[in-house]
Amino acid sequence: MRMKTLNRTLPLLLVMLLSACASFKLPSATTPASTQQSAADNDGSNVADTDPRLPRVELTPDIVYGVVAGEIAAQRGAVGSSALTYLDLAKQTRDPRMAQRAAELGLFSGQLKVASDALELWVELDPSSQTAREQLFIVLLRSGKLAESQPLVEDLLTREPERARAIFVQLARLTSLQSDKQGAYQLVSQLAERYPDLPEARFALIAVAAEVGDNATIQHEFDRLAVIAPKWDLPVAWQTDRLRHQSNAQALSFLQQELARRPQASLELKMAYPRLLVSSRQFEQSRIEFEKLLKDNPNNPDLLYGAGLLAFQFRDFAVAQRDLVAALNQHHPEADFIRFTLGQIAEEQGDTSQALNWYEMVGAGQQFLAAQARIALIDAEAGKLDQALARLATLGSTEDEKIQLVLLQSQIARSSKQPARAYELLSKAVQQHPKSPDLLYERALVSDSLGHAANAERDLRLVLKAKPNDPQVLNALGYTLANRTTRYQEALGYINRALKAEPANPMILDSLGWVQFKLGHLAAARQALEQSYAKLPDAEVAAHLGEVLWQQGHKDEARQLWDNALRAHPGHEVLLDTLRRHPQP
Repeated sequence: MRMKTLNRTLPLLLVMLLSACASFKLPSATTPASTQQSAADNDGSNVADTDPRLPRVELTPDIVYGVVAGEIAAQRGAVGSSALTYLDLAKQTRDPRMAQRAAELGLFSGQLKVASDALELWVELDPSSQTAREQLFIVLLRSGKLAESQPLVEDLLTREPERARAIFVQLARLTSLQSDKQGAYQLVSQLAERYPDLPEARFALIAVAAEVGDNATIQHEFDRLAVIAPKWDLPVAWQTDRLRHQSNAQALSFLQQELARRPQASLELKMAYPRLLVSSRQFEQSRIEFEKLLKDNPNNPDLLYGAGLLAFQFRDFAVAQRDLVAALNQHHPEADFIRFTLGQIAEEQGDTSQALNWYEMVGAGQQFLAAQARIALIDAEAGKLDQALARLATLGSTEDEKIQLVLLQSQIARSSKQPARAYELLSKAVQQHPKSPDLLYERALVSDSLGHAANAERDLRLVLKAKPNDPQVLNALGYTLANRTTRYQEALGYINRALKAEPANPMILDSLGWVQFKLGHLAAARQALEQSYAKLPDAEVAAHLGEVLWQQGHKDEARQLWDNALRAHPGHEVLLDTLRRHPQP
């Protein structure tokens, strides 16, 4: 595979041979190497004459071959091998440029040991190179060897005091990688003492204190930072994120404290607070905080976006629409998600025409299929089933997307009371994707609704082969056998296996109650169905529970249960069928 980010090509190889290695001369067949060297000395082309750091080395065929092989290996993706080749060349030639190239390749390929060895050699060969020292310092930190880097960091701080800020930030970033946490803490503490008013030094001390659990030092240093760097967000954001992984409550408390004493903090840091509230599911308080920030920053797209989504969460559709349209006008990057949400808002308000307009504006990307699905559902509800199914049939680029779209087509056809159409669509898709458990499961449900129990059982058993312990599949097979056959004991076995996996699942409890009813165990049936109905007041569960009550002689209670369920779920087929079998006297 060709490397795309190494930024090294064969023309650069020529630079290595003709320029970077100008001190090397290939011996010709007729001219002795000493004569060539003398000529180079005389014409001034030998860089080694003007740069004492570079060695005088004869450019032998082995060296040329090593450079060529190393560069070609790097171009072909074998960067690690190339790094080792250059490290060997650096040791052989004692040329710091070879060591530098080995270090670059070692870092690129993630071989920290090779990079470290190359950098140490580079520093040895060119002690004046600050780049080599800085990179070696960082590599040692990344390797968890902070103690070994002490002489380097001491030297860097002495030679280039203006680099102190960057050095301490690197220490803060990489202290978590150190194996000797206490040793790292002691070293950074000593270094930070020299810079009492340097914010980056305080941040580095906070980072190492966090590694050893010294919360007192952390709090003390944040107190200092609030005074000497009240506008610097990085340490606060770092600590907030660290605490968030432990406890949202701790992160919220800390961030609230820091924002209270940092009135000039950036808007991004201030927005972190309501976002944390959202992740803590404190939506109402989050909405209040977003609106506070929005008053001072009325055109900020991120604030408009957050406030709009929260208004939608609270079904405040007018405010949600206003803020999200404003965010869209301010070019928020999540434009398609905003359009999709505006489509949902329009649907909630009963404006399907406006909803369709928003969904049609959703472009190619993550929201596209969802928007197209909503359009299809709206079309189907308007009686345009063929149009809806045709729209979905043209979509999907991956196998998974195509399967999900067929499942949606099936559900739309079923909702339009055309289960035979759904079965036809699914059967065609199963031919193309015969091992898809989702398609087989959906086809089993459709077969059951058509009264084709044998087909439903066949597909569910195929799914069960792929998912032998799936409680949903076990429950579906058990319920199908209980509802469509007289093999009640077999059905009970599948349902009990499903119930063992999910003992509180109301759908499985409904199946258990129904098969117990079929077995004539009315008390057990009633207990299971009452538990199910308490968790899931579904029309079908009500129909089943009423059947048990009716058989127990509680006909008025059963009738009341059915009437209440029918008011909540008018037109439910199972419930209507139950009422037809138990008409009013």
